[in-house]
Amino acid sequence: MKLNEIITYLEAFAPPQFCESWDNVGLMLGSREQQINRCFVALDITDSVIDCAIRNECDLIVTHHPFIMDGLKSIDLDTLKGKQVHRLLLNNIAVYSMHTNFDSCAGGVNDILCEKLGLTDYQVDEQALCRKGSFPEAMKFRDVISLVKDVLQVTYVNYTGDLNRSIKTAAVLGGSGGSLVNLMTDCDVYLTGEAKYHEFQTAQNEGLCMITAGHFETEAPALDKLRELLEQLNLEVIRQETYRGFYQII
Repeated sequence: MKLNEIITYLEAFAPPQFCESWDNVGLMLGSREQQINRCFVALDITDSVIDCAIRNECDLIVTHHPFIMDGLKSIDLDTLKGKQVHRLLLNNIAVYSMHTNFDSCAGGVNDILCEKLGLTDYQVDEQALCRKGSFPEAMKFRDVISLVKDVLQVTYVNYTGDLNRSIKTAAVLGGSGGSLVNLMTDCDVYLTGEAKYHEFQTAQNEGLCMITAGHFETEAPALDKLRELLEQLNLEVIRQETYRGFYQII
């Protein structure tokens, strides 16, 4: 199957026009005429991802985070990015990235989080591209935290709020959503991947319970959707199962 056919299919699911103005999505490297048989799905392009893609003879890597984000003005083969581009080209591996368009589209990152948490009647918040919905029944904040840890398979989260508070409504935004905390105060709890110290302070001052469960951890569940989309095209798909983001907690 030609890469252009795959791109057309992926963009019907997550249209590029859904991405934020600062973002960079779409074909990062390769030719739309390239023949694709085997794909690799990952959150980021790393040396280990490239290693796995080469070892498994993949023709395409589909990532959530853009391989090329900031303005690339040269390809210096002595830099990390230059070396990665060189290796990918030498092995005829294309790269396609779906970022904020995949966050915000129907069935994308934020919808998947809502489904895993069991939220009902969730809707898009046009200001923040998050989802806002309700739990079927009110529960204590401590139980919401336990649910998040269980669903995302994490051993710890950061939070602010009264653990005994009754929670019914929730806002959800995968990845780095701390800067949007002011737009979530109409809900009881806000779940995102990461937030700064003073963003937690804002939540506390506004009486909003907030949980951060990790940038990687809140986006990784959506990789299964990318795999599913590609498999629907009868492509063989490989995913790096052991990668857990760029930092670990002990």
